[in-house]
Amino acid sequence: MPTSTQIREQRAELLDRAGAINALADEQNRDLTPEEKADFDSIMAEHDGLDGDLQRFEAYEAKAKAIAEARINNRISAGDHSGRAGQPLEQPGTDGAGEIEGDLINRVKVPMKARLMAPTLRNFQGPTAYEEAFISGQWILANLYGNQKATKWCLDNGLSVRDAMTEGNNTKGGLLVPEEFSATLIRLVEQYGIFRQKAYIWPMASDTATIPRRTGGVTVYFVGENEEITDSDMSLDQVTLTARKVAALCKWSTELDEDSAIQIADLLAKEIAYAMAVKEDACGFLGTGAGTTYGGISGLITECAAATATVVTAATGNTQFSTLDLTDFESMIGKLPEFEGINPEWYISKAGWAASMMRLADAAGGNTADVIEGKRQRTFLGYPVNVVQSMNKTLTAQTSTSGLCYFGDLSMACTMGTRRGMTLGVSNDRYFEYDQLAIKATQRFDINVHDVGDTSNAGAVIMLSTPAS
Repeated sequence: MPTSTQIREQRAELLDRAGAINALADEQNRDLTPEEKADFDSIMAEHDGLDGDLQRFEAYEAKAKAIAEARINNRISAGDHSGRAGQPLEQPGTDGAGEIEGDLINRVKVPMKARLMAPTLRNFQGPTAYEEAFISGQWILANLYGNQKATKWCLDNGLSVRDAMTEGNNTKGGLLVPEEFSATLIRLVEQYGIFRQKAYIWPMASDTATIPRRTGGVTVYFVGENEEITDSDMSLDQVTLTARKVAALCKWSTELDEDSAIQIADLLAKEIAYAMAVKEDACGFLGTGAGTTYGGISGLITECAAATATVVTAATGNTQFSTLDLTDFESMIGKLPEFEGINPEWYISKAGWAASMMRLADAAGGNTADVIEGKRQRTFLGYPVNVVQSMNKTLTAQTSTSGLCYFGDLSMACTMGTRRGMTLGVSNDRYFEYDQLAIKATQRFDINVHDVGDTSNAGAVIMLSTPAS
């Protein structure tokens, strides 16, 4: 039985197909051909036919949720707060978790021993951090370790559990993580990954998405009396996103005490989120279009190099971070167009920042003891500085090298499409000889760098390169 979410995605895909037919005709400034009109009508008829299915399955899911919450409330009113008594909840058809959790975050009781095993949480945050970590830990124990006690707890509290996983093997795929764990993963990816924080994020309802983009505006002319006015139109094109799958595989110990549920959730969240954020930053800043390394994504370094008007080349002889001067950085500021609403920032590696921007600020004089001894605020020439560790860190001479530093607004120049949430899978077999589990994490996203200018006009991001000598 499909879920309402799957039906919505199917309807969105149909709308994308219908929109593509119209968009093609608009680009070619013509009406739809008879064949295109027939295809368009057929697609829209199929889309409209799904409305009834959507309402029916939403009703099914609402009823299943009401039944599940009633069972939970009955156990609570009978004095059972642990989730260890009564029959497991019947789960509605779903490919995710958390759809029938209700107010689980407010009902969960975290055992004191589990708190003591993880006295400090580094990655789960907020007033309900322990509750979120405990729920996530129980789900991990059930789905990754096949722990029967945790499986019973998840079923009693409406969290999805795969039967294949309770048998200790899930080489066929994975399942969506519960919302408490997913929220932490998303927050950590944003915390670690600069590109996701600063680019424009577009949720994708299907594997491909097109976003309209303004490329030109109306032109104003002087005209004399009785002269014909020259017409002009606002021009548009499209930014296309195609979801690309990325995956991380790591080893994890098979020996885990049930009381360590909070700790494993905290550690696993950090490992997965950090790995995904590193890959996203690499694609966004360094992507060359290579399939194996960057999934076909062309990042800032590639797109800016092609748009030569958006590149500033440092002065002759300034081939190292330590020889860059204020004029090089000021030239970047001066070259950036003053688009309406633009919020420019600097993007540079920490090594590059320390050897160039920090050095220049120190040399300017006027430093007081509290600046020298305290924590320095990363700003330069009045704009925030973002440290991107995937960017160039070479401190020796490097001639004709692109991407030492960027200045601009990533939200105007780059769009990041996100197709779906994180999924996890586990196998006992991959690292059997080490007595370890193989944990696989996957997600789907795309990055399109679309507004960095061209060979005549600078765009929303300026790139610094070193000279030939």
